[in-house]
Amino acid sequence: MKKKWIYTLTSAASVLLLGACASGGDTEEASSTTSTTSTETEETTTTGSKELLIYSNSLAGGRQEWIDEKAKEAGFDLQYVEAGGGDILNRLLVEASSPQADVAFGMDEAMFFQLLDEELFVEYEPSWIGDIPADANVGGEYFHPLIEQRIFMMYNPEFVSEDEAPKNWQDLSEMPELEGMYRVPAGVASGTDQKAILSILLQYVDEDGDLGISQEGWDEVEKYLANGYQTPENEEQLQNFAEGKIPVSYHFLGGLPGAEEEFGFTAVPINPEQGVITMREQIGIINKGEDHDYSVAQEFVDWFGSDEMQGAFVEEFGGLPVNEAAVDRAPERLIEIANETEPMDVDWDFVRENLSSWMEKVELELMP
Repeated sequence: MKKKWIYTLTSAASVLLLGACASGGDTEEASSTTSTTSTETEETTTTGSKELLIYSNSLAGGRQEWIDEKAKEAGFDLQYVEAGGGDILNRLLVEASSPQADVAFGMDEAMFFQLLDEELFVEYEPSWIGDIPADANVGGEYFHPLIEQRIFMMYNPEFVSEDEAPKNWQDLSEMPELEGMYRVPAGVASGTDQKAILSILLQYVDEDGDLGISQEGWDEVEKYLANGYQTPENEEQLQNFAEGKIPVSYHFLGGLPGAEEEFGFTAVPINPEQGVITMREQIGIINKGEDHDYSVAQEFVDWFGSDEMQGAFVEEFGGLPVNEAAVDRAPERLIEIANETEPMDVDWDFVRENLSSWMEKVELELMP
C-alpha cells in the first residue's frame, strides 16, 4: 500500500497548482479524469493533416471549447486528454516508451523538468520567443512559458483589518485570534495546496536538514497545519472566505477575479518579505522519435503562444501572460494583484528533486 501511495504521489508532484495552479491549470478544481472528447487509444498522426492530440491540465471551465473553436478557425483538428496536472504528468511518463500526445501544455516548471529528464520533449524555438523574458524561459529550447500564476495568502477586509492580518505564513500559527479561522490544505494532491506548503518550506532551505529543509521549517509547517481549518468536502472554501467563517485563505492569481465576482468579496493579497510562489504554465512538443513529422505541432505552438492568442485567452479566462506583447490585455484586476505581489526566488531544480519526498513527509507525518 505504501509503495502504491508513493507512486501516486510522485506522479502528482507539482509546484504550481499549484494547480493549480492553472489560468485554471493545475488548480484544486482541475478534473482528475480524461476528457470525454479525447482519443485515448489511437495515436494521432500529423502527416498530411493538421490533427494533433493535446494533453493538458488547463482545459476546464470552458477553456477546451474556446481553444477548440479558435483552433478550427486556424485549421487545426484537435483531440484532447484533460486531467489534473499530476494525472497528466503520470500519463506522459507511463507512455514514455510509446508517446501518444503531440503537445502538452499547462503544467508548471517542476513537472516539465521531470518530463525533460525522461527526454520527452524535442527542441523547438517558437516564433514568439523574443517576447518572453529571458529569465522566464527556464526550459531552454525544450519547453516555454505561457501563463504566469502566483499563489498567495489573502484576507477578507470585511472581517480582518490590515493591522490584524498576518504578514507571513508562519504568523498564522502564532495568532491565537486566527486559530481555526485560516484555511490550510486538506491534502497534497493539488498544485495550489502544495504551493501553500512550499511557501513555508522554501524559507528554510538547509543542505544539512532533513530532505534539504531545517527542522525549524518542518516544525513551522506542522504548526501551520495544526492550527488551521481543513475545508470538508461538503463546504466551499471560497464561500467560507466570503462569509468570514475562514477570513484568511490562499488562492492563485488567475482564479481570483472570477472568485471575487462569483462569491461577492474583494480579497487583499498578502506579500511577505520573501515574495510569493510564482509558477509558469509551460508548453512543449512531445518526442515521438527522429522520424516523426513535428511541423504541425510546431505550427500549433507558434499559434497558441502568440501574443494574439495569449492576449485573447487571458481576456476570456484570466491569467497573466508571460508573452510581454500580450500583458496589456490581461484583466485590470490581475495586473493590480500582480503589482501588489512579488515573485519569490525559487530554485526549480531543487524543488523537482525533493517535491515528492516533501509531500510524502507532510502527508504521513505532519497532517493533523
